[in-house]
Amino acid sequence: MKFQLAMDMTNEGQFWNVLNQTQDLIDILEIGNIGMYLGAQLISKVREKYPRLTILWDQNVRDLYNNIPAINLGADYVTVDASASDEDFILHLEYAHKLNCKVVANLNADTAGSAQMLRLEELGVDQISFHPNVHANLYPAGDTLQLQIAKLLLTQTELSTHGGFTPANIFPVLELKPDIVCVGAAIWNDPNPRRITQNFVELLQKYK
Repeated sequence: MKFQLAMDMTNEGQFWNVLNQTQDLIDILEIGNIGMYLGAQLISKVREKYPRLTILWDQNVRDLYNNIPAINLGADYVTVDASASDEDFILHLEYAHKLNCKVVANLNADTAGSAQMLRLEELGVDQISFHPNVHANLYPAGDTLQLQIAKLLLTQTELSTHGGFTPANIFPVLELKPDIVCVGAAIWNDPNPRRITQNFVELLQKYK
C-alpha cells in the first residue's frame, strides 16, 4: 500500500509547513483545494523542491481543458469526476497518457456502485478513488462494502481510498489492502503533522 497526503487546506503557509514536515514519509502528494487557490503552477514549485514525490492534481473535473495545465506541468495523476461521459474519459486518457500522466476516476456517493466500477475499468482508467463507505454519516462504523466489491470486481485498476480516516478508524480499510490510502485533514489539522503521519505509515506497514 502507498500513502497519499491530501492537501485540501486553503492557506499556502500551512501547505508548505505540512509538506516540509512530511514529504519524506509520503508516497503521493495530492494537491486538492489548495490548487484552486494557487493554480497549477504549484505543481512546478513542488517538483522543484521535492522531485521524488508523485503528484496527484485533484480538482475532480469533467472536461479535459480544465486538467490540461496540470498535465502539461507534469502532474503524475489527474482526477476526473466519475459522472463524466465516456467521451470525456477517452479524451483525458489519450491526452494524459501521451505525457505520462495517469487518469483517476473519482467515485462519489451518487456515482458509486459495481456497474460504474466496471464501466470505468473498461474505459481504461488507471485508478479508481472512492470513499469506502458511501454513506459518510455512518463512518467510522467500518462499512467497507464498496471496497470489498471493488476488490472482487476489478483486476486491472488501482484502488485508492479516502474519506475521514484517522488512526483509530482506518483498520477496516487497511485489512482489505487497497493500493493507496489517502489521508488529509487528520494530518494537516494536527498540531504535529509529522508525528501523526508517522503513525499512519507505521499502521500501513503492519498490513503489508
